[in-house]
Amino acid sequence: MSVENKRSQFCAMSFLPLPDAEVRNVPGSDKLQVHGTWISIDVSSGEWKESLEQVGKPVEQELKATVTDTSSTMESQLRTLFSVDGLLLIGLTNGENKVVGTDEFPVHVSMERSGEPAKLTLSFKRSSPEPAKVLESF
Repeated sequence: MSVENKRSQFCAMSFLPLPDAEVRNVPGSDKLQVHGTWISIDVSSGEWKESLEQVGKPVEQELKATVTDTSSTMESQLRTLFSVDGLLLIGLTNGENKVVGTDEFPVHVSMERSGEPAKLTLSFKRSSPEPAKVLESF
C-alpha cells in the first residue's frame, strides 16, 4: 500500500533488467517512459510502501512480496533475474502501474527462502531521489 493512498493495494509485480531497458526520464516529472519486455513475477501477496515526498528529502521506498512457487526452476529463474539491477513495475488495485527505479537509480531486489512450507520473499528498502512514477511506453 502506498502511504499516500491507503485504498490502493499492491496486486502485481514485473521486473525489467536495466541492461534490457530503454528509459527516458525527466527528473521531477511524475511519468517515466520505458521500452523493454517486462518479466511478470507471480506473487501471492505483497506490500508496497512509499513515504510522502518532502522537498529536498529522499523518498523512502520499501517492498516485500511473497512467491509460493519454490520449485528449483523458479528459484533459479528468480536468482538469475534479480542478479542485476533494474526497474520494478508495481500494479495497484486502483488500476495504476507505478515504476520504481530509473536508469540512474535502479532497484536491487533481494530474495530469501524461508518457512515451512517454503516461500520466497522478494524485498528491498531504499532511499530514492524521486517517488515511483507512472509508466508511459514509447
